[in-house]
Parts: sequence; C-alpha cells; structure tokens
Amino acid sequence: MAHLVAAVDTSTDEEASPDAASRWMEHPAYLFDRLGAEDRHRLADLFREAALKEPEGPWRDALLAVPDGFGLDEDEG
Repeated sequence: MAHLVAAVDTSTDEEASPDAASRWMEHPAYLFDRLGAEDRHRLADLFREAALKEPEGPWRDALLAVPDGFGLDEDEG
C-alpha cells in the first residue's frame, strides 16, 4: 500500500491525473480515518518499517511521508 501511495504521489500529471490520483486515495483515507488511534499509529509504524527497508534516497523519503499524508499519527479519528 505504501508503495502504491508513494508511486501515485510522485507521479507526474502525465503519468496519473491529479483527479484520478485523488479518487484512488479517497477510500483508503476514509478507511484509515475510521481506525482507532492505536491502530492508525501501528499502521504508520508498519509503513515506516517498509520504507526503512529501501535504500536511502527520494523513494525512501516518499515512502516515509505516507503516514503523514494520511494523518495516521494524529490522535483523533
């Protein structure tokens, strides 16, 4: 999931239209928002663990930004 989100976030307008990308992320964002704080934090940790397995660089940075993009570290759902 983190790789998909990072691929969409780092794509150009020619590769994926911003409207389409927004629609693709709406449902996961909705589902993540419905999780309790503990589950959102754990999911954020899992995304970060996956990112840290990648070599340092822009791709890893994009993966590390996924939890913030979904607000997974916020305390309110």
